[in-house]
Amino acid sequence: MSELLPPPPPPPPRRDSGFGDPALVFPEFAAKQCGLEKVIEEEGEGEDSSYGKGSFDLSSRFSSPSISRNRFDDVENPKKALSFKRPPSASRLSGFREEEEADRSRKSGSFVDHIGQEDKRICASGCFRKCCAYTCMFVSVVLIIVLLVGLSANSSIKSILPQVLVTNLKFSRLDISKSSTDLLMNANLNTVLQLSNNNDKTVLYYSPMKADISSENINLGKKTLSGFKQDPGNVTSLKILTRLRKSKVYDVDATLLTNKEKTLEAVVDVFLRGKLSVDWLGFKVHIPIVIACESVKQSDVINGLKPACDVRIFSE
Repeated sequence: MSELLPPPPPPPPRRDSGFGDPALVFPEFAAKQCGLEKVIEEEGEGEDSSYGKGSFDLSSRFSSPSISRNRFDDVENPKKALSFKRPPSASRLSGFREEEEADRSRKSGSFVDHIGQEDKRICASGCFRKCCAYTCMFVSVVLIIVLLVGLSANSSIKSILPQVLVTNLKFSRLDISKSSTDLLMNANLNTVLQLSNNNDKTVLYYSPMKADISSENINLGKKTLSGFKQDPGNVTSLKILTRLRKSKVYDVDATLLTNKEKTLEAVVDVFLRGKLSVDWLGFKVHIPIVIACESVKQSDVINGLKPACDVRIFSE
């Protein structure tokens, strides 16, 4: 009979390098592991203790420099350690795609709206420029028409104005008297103006006019003349008699006037202001006029030269 061989000795216990159960390597963790199992069972029975009443942090109590609670959780519940977020379902993907398409459509719509607004702005600016151009053209045409009408009216009115000449200028009296303090002058002046209507068909209507006569800065008197009518081709003489009594004058002006009058070299200014009315295109037009006979020399009138006067319209 063969002898029975003794059973082989059991293999010596292999020390774990830290990847197995820590309780086998570190005995002091055995008690802590039991405590952790109890705590995990208590937590599994109720709701989440991390947010419930009386919750506490086990990692602060059962922590070590090498092994944390998370590693124990990985060992006890490997499914939990390997848990990850579930991928989005097909419905969620379709919703995401719909949102992306909606965003794209919004962006494309906003781009189209922006282009439309730009087109509207360009159109509005173009219309505004066209309106400004047409308005400027219309205003320019109106101004040109008004200017042409004014020029034609001015030329036609000037053509119907009368011709005015000075036919007589004579002092019947001119003397100076002295008072205790002032120098006084007395003067009588006879002035005759000749008005000729050289129009063939136009009738002239003269309103009452005011005459002012002066010489050497001395006012020789004022006179108001009655209005009258003048037919075409008519010649009318206006006699203007002015008187000056005891008017205060300066010594220099009075001496100069008296000396020139003695030698018939006095220079006189005659102004008549009033209105002239004419029939123009079926309407009676009233035109303000000024008949200005300036710097008329007495010697020229006496010698029969008949100095011409200036007839001004729309003037004072």
